[in-house]
Amino acid sequence: MNTKVLMLHGNGGASARFQLFREEVRRHQPDYDVVFPELPGFEGRHLGTLPADLWQLFLTPLQEQIANSAPETEWILYGHGIGGSLLLEWAARSWAVPGRPGWKPKGVLLHGCIGASLKERWFPKLMKPLFMRRFIQRLVSWPALRPLWERKLFLTPGAIPEALRRQFFRDYARCAAFPVFFDLIDGAWYDGVQDKTGSGDFYFLWGDRERVVASKYLVYWQRDFPNSQFDIVADWDHFPMLDTPVAFYRKVTDLITQLRSPAFS
Repeated sequence: MNTKVLMLHGNGGASARFQLFREEVRRHQPDYDVVFPELPGFEGRHLGTLPADLWQLFLTPLQEQIANSAPETEWILYGHGIGGSLLLEWAARSWAVPGRPGWKPKGVLLHGCIGASLKERWFPKLMKPLFMRRFIQRLVSWPALRPLWERKLFLTPGAIPEALRRQFFRDYARCAAFPVFFDLIDGAWYDGVQDKTGSGDFYFLWGDRERVVASKYLVYWQRDFPNSQFDIVADWDHFPMLDTPVAFYRKVTDLITQLRSPAFS
């Protein structure tokens, strides 16, 4: 059976975050294909006119990937950061895909997902005013501060290619969608999706050295999603796809194999 893995980056991000992962895929030629949807407002793309249903703006490219694939295609979904939050929103909408009634993915990987700890962390409260979101976005993408942010975001900045590190911060600067997700993802949103999806069987992936969404907050996800699996990976921070791309590729590939197995079904 043809297996495709849809991979979503986090806020301020771009598919460049998975560049080293894609190189490992090309090197090893696993028995699955990888898809990177192009979300509006990321990588320099325009947001356009904002619809009343803002979530749908970002769900449409995902739904189109499914609708345009062969019906027998087996899909595994991976979401990093707010990419995982977007997948939860889709799950709360019963994985709706126009023209594919009853469709659902084979498995869902939620990596460093944003949601359960929103009421406990100070950062979401700080980002409520629009001017603060724009200020932080400029601060993170300011070239003079790049060495500081690299130390805060990566475990081994020097091991990541210089061009890729530059691209990481350029993507922040060009992300028109960055402030929008602070309106979409809040405590009320989380309560709503948790109520609809909390009984689901997701696979949560976390790093034990996670700093963006500290691993101590995983207890809230474990409380709210009792039927899901939780995997805390040693020596991973928030961006293992950049810090340790070989280990990231191996871990994701092992999980894909696990999710495809009859025992998981």
